[in-house]
Amino acid sequence: MHGDHIVPWSLGGRTTMDNLQALCSSCNLRKSNREDEVTRAAFNVDLLAQTVEPLRLWQERALPVVLERIMSRPVLVEACPGAGKTRFALEAVYRLVESEQVSRVLVVVPTLAIVDGWSRAASGSDRSTPTVPLLTQREWRATDMIGKQWLGAIITYQSLFAATEMFLAHATDPGERTLVIFDEVHHAGANRGWGTAAQEAFGSGAAAILSMSGTPFRTDCDPIVFVPSRDGSALPDFRYSYDEAIANGACRPVQFVEARGTTTFRAEDGAVHTVSFDDTKLTDLGERHRLRAALEWVGENSIAEKMLRDTNDYLLGLRANGDTDAAGLVVCMDCNHAARVADFMGDHVIGFRPVVACSRLYDENDPDPANAIRLFCGSHDPWLVAVGMVSEGVDITRLRAVVYLTNRLTLLAFRQIVGRVVRSDLRNRDDHGRVYIPADPRLLEMARHVTDQTNLLPPPIVIVTDGNEATRVRVTAAKASTRMPFKTISTTADQGSVFDTDGREAQAELVQYARLFIEREGLTGTDAESLALAAAGSEELRSALLALRSEL
Repeated sequence: MHGDHIVPWSLGGRTTMDNLQALCSSCNLRKSNREDEVTRAAFNVDLLAQTVEPLRLWQERALPVVLERIMSRPVLVEACPGAGKTRFALEAVYRLVESEQVSRVLVVVPTLAIVDGWSRAASGSDRSTPTVPLLTQREWRATDMIGKQWLGAIITYQSLFAATEMFLAHATDPGERTLVIFDEVHHAGANRGWGTAAQEAFGSGAAAILSMSGTPFRTDCDPIVFVPSRDGSALPDFRYSYDEAIANGACRPVQFVEARGTTTFRAEDGAVHTVSFDDTKLTDLGERHRLRAALEWVGENSIAEKMLRDTNDYLLGLRANGDTDAAGLVVCMDCNHAARVADFMGDHVIGFRPVVACSRLYDENDPDPANAIRLFCGSHDPWLVAVGMVSEGVDITRLRAVVYLTNRLTLLAFRQIVGRVVRSDLRNRDDHGRVYIPADPRLLEMARHVTDQTNLLPPPIVIVTDGNEATRVRVTAAKASTRMPFKTISTTADQGSVFDTDGREAQAELVQYARLFIEREGLTGTDAESLALAAAGSEELRSALLALRSEL
């Protein structure tokens, strides 16, 4: 509650008990000292600055669509990760404020790390985006007024949930016409707390709503607030897919490098199993245990070590050839796993402990990992080890490779993680991203279809139970009285194949020949995986590599 003057201070009202009333925060902040009229607010456009950088083709096409519709109903823009949604949204803000259609902007994002990214983009430090004065949670609280020198604020969904009434008040200040931007709107499930808060604060209070997402669907199939759909599918006002972005040069193509090998683990029934990624007839439980072992066992000659070493060699090659800021990201299962990975990398791979971004509070807005990410963005450090904090929305353009050591197997999580290395970098226009993944069939399936379009609200995933063919290795759970904790015993790595978003594929044997060829010829401008992919499309080069068969 707020204590408020009945007769406003600006009209001579005294600060005395008989001139005191108690109002809810929303009602108090929306009051005006003018009884008969409300002044129509207009933000001083002199505080804005336009960019001289031209828009990308998709942004030019999407902008008139959004500007035509946004003042009459909520608008959804679906654009793949890395396509430039933040730049697009700031351009829309500039146009709407300049034309006095809106006078205030509230941007809602999932994490504090993404708040920092929006703040950098809007601050004028990035010449490719318009300058828009926006407050952030680092220097502003919802109980504070926004003030005329600021157009609005960037907040998190959690902050909106915690202070819904205050943001209703900010959105409905007298005379203000508020544009609300929901970044990664799939977080706002209509039947969840964040979505409910969004509806309560802005359902009737916002003058305009722009929703954006690169992966606009929810694994729980919940409806998403302010997003129209039909028969479970989204109806975006504009859609820009990953395959279009690659064709237009807005995003990098991606290479996927498989890591194969053998895993040994003790299952819940007490039996010890040794299973390789070449075993195709596994129960569903067997597949899950195999992947878990491959991910969590971090030791010498392990599958995880091969992924980390190969990625580090790749980054060293890029740096040696002029890409001096090239960096890698390891996505881990939890903070304990991240700590083991970071310690192993420091002791056995790179010689020092990499930057770690992990919240042991299980809070996406924990300032410690958010600060670690912010410092990493402006540094020359080669490695970042994270747990979920960099899965979406965080723009680190110098990331070139991802090591997929997480057990997050949903399509949503996979596409978000791959999206960390698809962002184009003006300093490396001809570059590509690379993702190192265990050769789990589910991960490989998602990788091979990463450029496919998906529905916003897909039907629930159906897991087919084991059939008669699942007979080679059958891992089963024992009764509760005899269950034992799962335990990984060891893993051993083998070379896997490599494929990319252009449809090229090279088998493990060709990758090995390519590595031998590079060593024998002393090549420094390429790597084994890229050379093998090139050979897959060139019979002459392929023959040259296969001629080395006798040397292996």
